[in-house]
Amino acid sequence: MGVKFVTLAVATGIAVPLVSGPAAADPVLNGEFPVSAVSSNNQIAAGPDGNMWVTLDGVAADVARITPAGVVTEFDSANMTTPIGITAGPDGRLWVTQTGGVARFLPSNPVAAEKFAIAAIADARGITLGPDGNLWTASVDKVLKISPADPAAPTIFSGTGITGARAIAAGTDGNLWVADFGSEAVYRITTAGVATKFPAGGGTQGVAAGANGQVAFTQQGTPPYSIGRITTVVETTPVPGTDPFGITFGADGAYWAAQFATNSLARVTAAGALTTLALPAGSGPRQIAPGPGDTLWVTLDTTEKVARVSGVSPAPAPTPTPNPTPNPAVETTLTKTPKKKVSKAKVRFRFIGSAGASFQCRLDKRPWRNCGSPKTYRVKTGKHVFRVRAVVNGVPDSSPQKWRFRRV
Repeated sequence: MGVKFVTLAVATGIAVPLVSGPAAADPVLNGEFPVSAVSSNNQIAAGPDGNMWVTLDGVAADVARITPAGVVTEFDSANMTTPIGITAGPDGRLWVTQTGGVARFLPSNPVAAEKFAIAAIADARGITLGPDGNLWTASVDKVLKISPADPAAPTIFSGTGITGARAIAAGTDGNLWVADFGSEAVYRITTAGVATKFPAGGGTQGVAAGANGQVAFTQQGTPPYSIGRITTVVETTPVPGTDPFGITFGADGAYWAAQFATNSLARVTAAGALTTLALPAGSGPRQIAPGPGDTLWVTLDTTEKVARVSGVSPAPAPTPTPNPTPNPAVETTLTKTPKKKVSKAKVRFRFIGSAGASFQCRLDKRPWRNCGSPKTYRVKTGKHVFRVRAVVNGVPDSSPQKWRFRRV
């Protein structure tokens, strides 16, 4: 047991511009660093020592440390067995999930990791430090709160509605958020274990906390796949055929998601604007996490490497201009609607908006989706609410048009 090997990584020097227009700081791929074996669920996180840490498949080693310069050191411990999730804890240690429990270790001595048996962790997934100072993870249909003072006796929340947990994140709203592939939803979990479900339109794989209480997720259970955002409602940005997986919040104020099928990263702003950053062909990006400075770090499942992306920086403040012209208000108008009471299943809406507008539609509690006029739905018997809003330059109408009707 011990340190397996040290690799002096060589940066690739590849600089790939964003496909659909530059982000704030023109992010570039500037390094790929081989590790012994990283699979689709192995996760990556920044450690308290200023390095990146990634879990491995446990055959040759259990975890790898990667310095900001790209020097890789791998470690094998008798108390880690195929670890999956990883996060920095409140105690200066790194914590990992593994089937049947968790383990923790000091960055200076991963070989001496301590393990704690927790039978409720039947399927190890992500782990995060919660707003209450505890470690939180989700496994299958359970959410677990793990106290650093007594890791072997977690508080277990069942009956939340979760059936196939995939990832967990601590939100800036003081709650935990769980991506649940099984029920095709994202769940908000209070520190008391109270759950609220947000349907996502398909199985969710990743979840990330953004600014001002917003949360984002990847949906790759039902084509066309999407990257969603949650505030008070669910909004989605379609990313067809990309197989989005892990997601994180970058220093540039945007969400970044690993897209396995297209070997790329998606960058989605809080307003839903999408650009992409190409990665090497056949690399297979899976998990992603912010690192020191302006970097993002990505696990490459197919080539068994970890990639570094630099230049993920906040946008510079705009230069003031004298007497700037204010942006005109975005407006939406319904021009044709069904009657308030209809007997047929098929209903149609027509609408117009401000110059240059695209549109998003929503029926009942479904997520907002891009749409065009006319928009037709087939509805069941009962009450329904249709909403539509124009979007101009990424800014949606703050007062969507609404039409209530009933099928009898």
